[in-house]
Amino acid sequence: MKESNLDVFVNQKPTGSLSFEAYQYIFNYNNEAKDLVSLTMPIRAQSWKSRGLHPIFQMNLPEGALREAIKERFSKIEKMDDMGFLRVVGPYVLGSVKFETVAMSKSTLSLPELLTSHKEKLFDELMDKFALRSGVSGVQPKLLLSVENKTTMKFEHYIVKSWDKEYEELALNEYFCMRAIAHAGLKTPEFYMSDNRSLFIMKRFDIKEDESYFGFEDMCVLTGRGTDAKYDGSYEEIARVIKDVIAPPFRKEALITLFTALVMNHFLRNGDGHLKNYGVLYENDYTDAKLAPIYDVITTTVYIKNDIPALRLSDGKLWWREKSYKNFAKLSCGLSNKEYDEILQRCKGAIKITKQEIDTFNIPEVSDFLELLKDNWVDDLS
Repeated sequence: MKESNLDVFVNQKPTGSLSFEAYQYIFNYNNEAKDLVSLTMPIRAQSWKSRGLHPIFQMNLPEGALREAIKERFSKIEKMDDMGFLRVVGPYVLGSVKFETVAMSKSTLSLPELLTSHKEKLFDELMDKFALRSGVSGVQPKLLLSVENKTTMKFEHYIVKSWDKEYEELALNEYFCMRAIAHAGLKTPEFYMSDNRSLFIMKRFDIKEDESYFGFEDMCVLTGRGTDAKYDGSYEEIARVIKDVIAPPFRKEALITLFTALVMNHFLRNGDGHLKNYGVLYENDYTDAKLAPIYDVITTTVYIKNDIPALRLSDGKLWWREKSYKNFAKLSCGLSNKEYDEILQRCKGAIKITKQEIDTFNIPEVSDFLELLKDNWVDDLS
């Protein structure tokens, strides 16, 4: 195998090869390939060529602290460009698409151990032990871990997140924001917060009962963008992708979910709902594609006072007025006035219920932060 080539697998089945030649990335399906690497790259004899790394492969590259940790460890033995990163983390990246064939470690942690540990340096220990296996993108430090569920005795996969000191109580922030998302009737992954509030733990939603993977693609991939362009899109564009990609039986539900998530981002003042935070799950192709659960929601204005939304709506990035939301609901999502009103009332109720939950969270050292969190939330679109 050439140094510039990588074998690509979908659910452990050889599917094609990725190479970098003449300043472009080239992907070719194998003759016997039956599984898509991406909804945007159907199986064909012709090569899929791109000046930049194809978005579906770029989606899996580490970012932020995790990228730096891997780069530091392997830069002496591997050129850590995009192909180098894929070569190093390829067997361990999230989801159905993997690169090369390297035996994976079977090291595990129990979920109760993660939730109850009081080690101050637990995340650092996890980074040292599992950094290579953590092929999950995102700037916030994350680790992909195999966690032993003591109740079922099955091995399941979780994402564990920590944060820098400048982001006070980020796990607590995300925990209550995700509680609000669930109260609004949106599907979420299972999520937990450690007892000492140092870790936010989320169960992956792309694993089937037989331990194989659903296809998952975020909106960067589905709009033909690289990871660096995750703040460049619009909600109108996401709605168009949903209409094009989501299977007809699930399309209306997906548009309702998108609009509800948009309203909740407004109420929760989440300024980081970018293209990588919305995605599509599928088993085979377009015929069974559904919108993925909602994930990665925080109140960003507690850290950045004048933060704005991550994506455009009506060609602008601001906390929009109700007219913009009504137009989007009607024109882009096809919602009736009744559906619009029902969603708005459900979201307002979610904020009220979650604030009540916060009031019963009796830990004095975080009471000021929680009051700040509630003060940042709103319950109308004015």
